[in-house]
Amino acid sequence: MKFSFFRKLSQFSIRQQLFIIYIPLVFLSTVIIGLYLVVDSTNQLTANYQYLAELNAQRVKSVLFDTTNTLYNTVFSLSNDTELRELLSSQFETDLEAMESIDDYPAVEEARKYQTSISELTIYTTNESLPNHRFIQAANNSVQETAWYQRAMTQSSAFFVTDNEQETNRLVLVKSLPLPLSDEKAVLVIRLDYNYLRNRLRNSSYYLELQLNDDVIFYSDQLQRVGQPLSLDSNKLFQTQHEQRAIISDNTLSSSTIDDVIHIYSADFEAHDNLRENLLRWAAIVGAVVLITFLIVLLFARFFTNRIQQLQQAVKHASIEDYDFFQNINGDDEISQISRDFHIIIQRIKRKEEEIFQARISEQELLTQQQQMEFSILAGQINPHFLFNTLETIRMTALISGNTDVAYAIRLLATSMRNTLKTHGTELVSLEEELDALHVYVKIQRLRFGDRVNFSYAVDNTLDQKRAILLPLLIQPLVENSITHGLESITYPGYIRLNVEVNEEDIIITVQDNGVGISEEALCQLQEKINTPSTTSQKNIGLANVNQRASLFYGEGYGLTIDSTEGQGTTVVLTIRDLGLKAKTKQVSVKKLETRVDLPDQASQ
Repeated sequence: MKFSFFRKLSQFSIRQQLFIIYIPLVFLSTVIIGLYLVVDSTNQLTANYQYLAELNAQRVKSVLFDTTNTLYNTVFSLSNDTELRELLSSQFETDLEAMESIDDYPAVEEARKYQTSISELTIYTTNESLPNHRFIQAANNSVQETAWYQRAMTQSSAFFVTDNEQETNRLVLVKSLPLPLSDEKAVLVIRLDYNYLRNRLRNSSYYLELQLNDDVIFYSDQLQRVGQPLSLDSNKLFQTQHEQRAIISDNTLSSSTIDDVIHIYSADFEAHDNLRENLLRWAAIVGAVVLITFLIVLLFARFFTNRIQQLQQAVKHASIEDYDFFQNINGDDEISQISRDFHIIIQRIKRKEEEIFQARISEQELLTQQQQMEFSILAGQINPHFLFNTLETIRMTALISGNTDVAYAIRLLATSMRNTLKTHGTELVSLEEELDALHVYVKIQRLRFGDRVNFSYAVDNTLDQKRAILLPLLIQPLVENSITHGLESITYPGYIRLNVEVNEEDIIITVQDNGVGISEEALCQLQEKINTPSTTSQKNIGLANVNQRASLFYGEGYGLTIDSTEGQGTTVVLTIRDLGLKAKTKQVSVKKLETRVDLPDQASQ
C-alpha cells in the first residue's frame, strides 16, 4: 500500500506533487497547531492574570491586616488604661476642672500622633460632668439610638462598622470601655483614615474595592463608588460604571479577635483586552503562516520545476553512452530521469577522481624519496659522530704527549657539544640534565678565568631534580652573563651563587654574583632591551632570549627580573612554572661545585 502510493505519486509532475503534499502536511498541520497554540496561550494568560490578581489581593490583605491590627491594639491599650477609666468614672464639679483633667490625659493624643492610620478617635460617654472637649463627646439620645452604640452595649469585644455619616473614613472600629466602678457608659470609636489606606494600597495597576461584611463599599480606587453597593455577576466579571469586563480575585480578611470579615476585590481591567489582542495576534500569525507557505510553495514549485526541466535536458545530453541503465530506476517523473542520468555522471567522476588520486600518490612518493635523499646528504655533510671521534683522537694524542690540561679541556668541550646536540630540537629537559650541562660549562670557564670564577648552588629538596621539567638552556645563559659582564673585568675572586627554590607551583631560579654591578641608568636600559629584544643587538641577547622563551612558554607573569648595584654585584631572578612532580622530602640541601681539579685527575678522566 505504501509503495503503491509513492508509485502513483511519482506519476505526477513535481509541481503537482508539491501541492498534493502541501494541503495535508502544511496547511492542515499549521491550522491545527495554530488553534492549539491560541487556546493554550489564552488559558495560560488567563491563569496568569488570575494568579497576579490573587497576588495583589494577598498584598492588600497583608496591608489591611497590619492596619486593622494596629487599630485593635490601640483600642485594647485604651480599654485597659486605668487612668482613662478613672477619668471617665470621675464626677467633676465644674467644666473647667473636667477639661483640665482631659488635657492632662496624654494617651489619646499620643495614639493619634504616632498612629497615622487613625483619622479620628472619639470617646462617647454618659458622664454628664464631662463636657464635649477634645476626644470626649456626650452620648446623647441620638448617639445612643445608633446601631453601633446599641451593639457596643451588648458586645464587649471590638467590632468594625461602616459609617454612612461621612463620604470617606467610613471604616470605624467600635468598642465599649469597661467602667466596673461606675454606672456610667463609654464607647470608644476610631475612624480609619481613608487617605492613609489609599496611599498604602494604590501602588499597582489593579483596581481595588473593599467591603465590610455585606455593607456598602468603604474603599474604592474610584472615590465616587465609596458608599455604593457592590455588584458582582455570576461569571466573576467586575462591573463598573463603564461596564468593563475584568478578571478579579475575591479574598477575605478575618481576625480571631474580631468577628467582622473584610472582602477584598482585586480587579484587572486590562486582562480581557490583552487576551483579545493575544487571540487576534495568534490568529494573524497562523493566517500569515498559511498564506506565506502557500506563496512559497507556489513560487518554489514554478522555480524548481523549470530548473529541473533544464537540468534534465543538460544531463540527458551528457549521459547518452548507456541507455540500458534507465530500467533500473522506477518512476516517470523528472526526478527519476535526473537520478538515472546523474548516476552515470557520478560513476564517471569517481573513476576520474580515482585516477587523479593515484597520480597524486605517485607524485608524493617521488617528493618523499627526494627529501630523504636531501636529508641523507645533509647528515653526511655534518656528522656529529665524526666530530666527536676527531676530538677524542686529539685528546688521546695530548694524553700520550703528557699534556693533561689540553686533554682535559678537549674532554670538557666534547661533553659540552654533546649536551648541546642532545638538547637541540628537544622541547623540555629535566632540572638534573640542565644542572649537569651547567657543571661542564662552569668547568670550561674555570679553565679560562682561574680563581676569578667560583661557583656554588643550592636546590630545594622539595623538587625532584629528575621530575622537575623546564625548557632547555634557561640557566646557563644567566651564569654566562654573570661571568662575561660581572666577573670578567675584576681582579679579586669572583663568586656566583645559584639558588633553585619552590614557591607554591612556581620555581624561582636566582643567580647572584659579586661582580662590577650595573648603574641605575644602565639597569633601566638593560631591562628595556630584555623586555623588547632586538634582532640586531649583540649585547645581552642571552638574557633577552631566556626572558622571551619563558614568557612565551609559561605565560604572562613569568620571566626575568634584574636587580643590581654598581660595584656590589648583580642578582638575576628567573620565575617559571613547575611542570614536574615534587618530592615528598622537606629538607633543603646545599651542594657546592668545585671547579678546581688537580691535573692527575684530569688526565685520568
